[in-house]
Amino acid sequence: MIRVVIHGAGGRMGRMLTDVFQKAEDIQIVARVETHCPDAIRSLDASPVVPSLREVGDFDVLVDFSVPMASIGVADEVARRQCKWLLATTGISAEDRAVLCHKCASSALFEASNTSFGVALMNRLVAVAARVLADWDCEIVETHHRHKLDAPSGTALTLSKTISAARERTSNVVFERQSRRAERDTDEIGISSLRGGTVAGEHQVIWFGDQERLEIKHVAENRAIFAHGALRITRWLASKPAGHYIMDDFVREIIG
Repeated sequence: MIRVVIHGAGGRMGRMLTDVFQKAEDIQIVARVETHCPDAIRSLDASPVVPSLREVGDFDVLVDFSVPMASIGVADEVARRQCKWLLATTGISAEDRAVLCHKCASSALFEASNTSFGVALMNRLVAVAARVLADWDCEIVETHHRHKLDAPSGTALTLSKTISAARERTSNVVFERQSRRAERDTDEIGISSLRGGTVAGEHQVIWFGDQERLEIKHVAENRAIFAHGALRITRWLASKPAGHYIMDDFVREIIG
């Protein structure tokens, strides 16, 4: 039995995680952490709701889909416990992320901007395409529901880093072109963010060549896929030693 704590349990993903994890026979939700609206989620299941991770007893894996400030706030406690941490919070700055990784060096930390297995596979396909099409223009378009706070999405940023690494040269990531009047640079990676409606998540990478175009696209039709992906990662992470893990480590073991 894997003992799990859900951090940010009152959010949309927190509720979805509760629903999916409590149905798994090998998972025990020992507590849910929610600072802002604990009373609103007490009825979701029998696991206790607490305002702080410090109030939780022993557990194996912290599953965290919260907000940057909340995730940064639990880093010291994760380090003290040396527990395993699935960190799927997006919008954390590069500087704060480096601090988290340093603090949790003695823990098993799994970072994921997106826990969908389909997106993980897309990222690997994008790396192949970026190497082959290194001289083509590349753009990323991401679409999410109206309530998403950060833009661009963490997944779009991950894809841009994958493309830049595969090209083996530094790429200039461009988020808007309105403020300048210039032709597109060869090394640019453009990222456009759309927000509206109830879109769970859509990511599209487009390469433009001479009179041809290649697209790789992933569509999340329901955020439940992220919860099911998190469940799969939690099972994988539970047996891992201390270290820093990413989605590619997880995918590599499954598909080679």
